[in-house]
Amino acid sequence: MSIRTEKISRAVQRDLAPILSRVCLRILPGELVTVVEVKATADLGLAKVYVSILNSKDKDKSLYTIDFHNKEIRQELAQVMGKRVRKIPELNFYLDTTMDHAERINSILDNL
Repeated sequence: MSIRTEKISRAVQRDLAPILSRVCLRILPGELVTVVEVKATADLGLAKVYVSILNSKDKDKSLYTIDFHNKEIRQELAQVMGKRVRKIPELNFYLDTTMDHAERINSILDNL
């Protein structure tokens, strides 16, 4: 990853986190959504956004709901980042399963 790509990834993560929290309060009441990591492609046309969803019964449905509002989220991101970045990357949302794996490993270790 180049330095520019890393800077854009960090900027998208920093600016997207409050936007996503605000939008998810409205579309996913009672669920906590956090941006774990953002990976931008080399041409800065696409950003893979890894999110963690807590207090959700069906995380895949919640992720689908977030993806359904992708255009609205990207427009708000463009308003925040518009002066600093020439092109706002497309956003692809993915579920971060790191915490699930950690809990599973801890439960296995506890059972030993």
